[in-house]
This record gives sequence, C-alpha cells and structure tokens, in this order.
Amino acid sequence: MSEKVTIYTKDNCPYCDRAKEYFKNRGIAYEEINVIRDPQGYDALRARTHHMTVPQIFVGERFIGGYSDMMDKIRSSELAFT
Repeated sequence: MSEKVTIYTKDNCPYCDRAKEYFKNRGIAYEEINVIRDPQGYDALRARTHHMTVPQIFVGERFIGGYSDMMDKIRSSELAFT
C-alpha cells in the first residue's frame, strides 16, 4: 500500500483494537495516534473531522470513518487494501 494509514485511538477501545488487528493481520503498516496520550493530536482530529469518537481511520488524506465504516467500505468494494 502506498498511502499512509493513520488510526486515531484510545485505550480500552474494542473497535480501535479491531481496526489495528485488521491491519496487523494483513501486514499493513499504520500510524497510531492515541488521543488520550496526545491531546494536541485529538484537537487536530476534531478540527479536521468534527467527530469525537474513535477509532477514526484515514488512508492518505481520505477520512474512512470508524472500524464499522471501514468494514462496510471494504465489503462494498469502495475501499481495498492491496
């Protein structure tokens, strides 16, 4: 994959864990930004997406949404990781 994957997460978040596992199991590198440990990153995220929930997943500059959004896009072939 040529585009960078970024996942905004927090601790004790099952959907965050599922998103990270999805990428780990497929050997897809990602950057994780924990919004609890990086409050400035969280502020930037809220300004960018106007969402306050996690995970929030980006592929390149494209906002994918959360884990369920990502899986829906994969199932509909709107999103593919090759």
